Amino acid sequence: MSRHTSQAKLQLWKDRFEQFRQSGQTIQQFCRTLGCGRSSFHYWQRKLEPNRQSKPSTDLVVSSAFLPVVVRGSSAKFVVLRACDGTRVSVPVDALAALDTVLQHAWPVVR
Repeated sequence: MSRHTSQAKLQLWKDRFEQFRQSGQTIQQFCRTLGCGRSSFHYWQRKLEPNRQSKPSTDLVVSSAFLPVVVRGSSAKFVVLRACDGTRVSVPVDALAALDTVLQHAWPVVR
């Protein structure tokens, strides 16, 4: 590969990472949109951001997404959230709006 092509590819991936940060998509969704593999994404991420702390749970977070939940006609006092690692969080039904706000702010940080 020529030096020019290499520089072009570096710039391409720098641009892609900027797009990714602004997209709000998971890595899996972003790669599907681009038509590239997650392994390529992670390769270039390591190459361009060598000091970046890796997050071992990234793939778990990426493979899940928040889905809207509507509670109707229920006498339940709590909604129980179960994470893929088995963690359970009970949230009072009257605090769901606050939970939604917390999750919306936390989600970009987790990514």
